[in-house]
Amino acid sequence: MTVYKSIPGYEGIYEAGSDGTIWTCDNKVTFRKLPNGSLQKRTWKRRKLSPKIERRNGSVHHDLRVELWKNGTHKTKLVSRLVASTFVPSKDDKPCVNHIDGNPLNNMPDNLEWVTHAENMKHAYETGLNKEPKKVTLIKKETNEIERFRSMSMASTFLGKSHGYVSDKIKRGIKEFCGYEVV
Repeated sequence: MTVYKSIPGYEGIYEAGSDGTIWTCDNKVTFRKLPNGSLQKRTWKRRKLSPKIERRNGSVHHDLRVELWKNGTHKTKLVSRLVASTFVPSKDDKPCVNHIDGNPLNNMPDNLEWVTHAENMKHAYETGLNKEPKKVTLIKKETNEIERFRSMSMASTFLGKSHGYVSDKIKRGIKEFCGYEVV
């Protein structure tokens, strides 16, 4: 049996289902301004939102997204984040939602976990979801010590920088940074 809970920050407006679906709450009220300047009130019936499937970075992987309205503005949200924020407690305030089975269309709560970006990337490499990591080698300028990494993101983490740091430097043609040379 599917359980429905209010989505944090959207209480009384939207709910997430334990089956990975997103719903409007029964009797949700919205207003719109008519051409004559008056406001029209609309009371909604409960309905399941139809998520949009969006390709991620041109890959074969897809994410499900929905548009949520609140206070006259809308935001596009990942279904996985909405379901996880509703059903999966984040023990360490980790920022990313990982699909344990690697299927981004499976947004059941038992398939979602909160992870760091590095943990998410590691999972993608280990499960073969990310088939084209750009390997990188760093050589410490002072000692010629060699550090090899499966991805630029892992090298960035090693340097204590954001996950895209090494990629950004390489794209801009910078081959020396943080006391290392990239080869």
